[in-house]
Amino acid sequence: MAVPRETTSEWTLWVVAVSCALHVAEEYFTGWQEWARQTLGIVMPTPRFLVANAVLVLVALLLARVGWRRPVLSLVIPSATLVNAVFLHILPTIVQGRVSPGVYTAALLYVPFSSWALVGAARDGVSRTAIATAFVAGTLLMTTVISGARWLSDTAIYGG
Repeated sequence: MAVPRETTSEWTLWVVAVSCALHVAEEYFTGWQEWARQTLGIVMPTPRFLVANAVLVLVALLLARVGWRRPVLSLVIPSATLVNAVFLHILPTIVQGRVSPGVYTAALLYVPFSSWALVGAARDGVSRTAIATAFVAGTLLMTTVISGARWLSDTAIYGG
């Protein structure tokens, strides 16, 4: 179903992509790497951190361009950023009683705009199946990224 351009929520995909860059900057300048080592057991050298996040921002921009033509693809990043915000920033901040680096952009940008992208997609006529599939894929993406980062940390620490 074609949506008139002036009523579409596709623009939220672009805001999420820009939010990724702002989130990375917040994490970098507020000590996410040390926090991740202490809290998640993830050792993330600066070059790896910057390259991985540059790839994230690039992919987010490319998928924003896809829009509702391929909603399962375009909604993966908003889904992943929503999961990231809740489970890797907001909940740890509450549980630990101290601010998780990246929590401000997670709460102020990721939660509202990623949610808006998903809700907006539904309002624009994107099927619930496509939205649910993208959400599962985004959740699996975040789980894979964290598991991969922990695995890389273990091999760096233990030489395995």
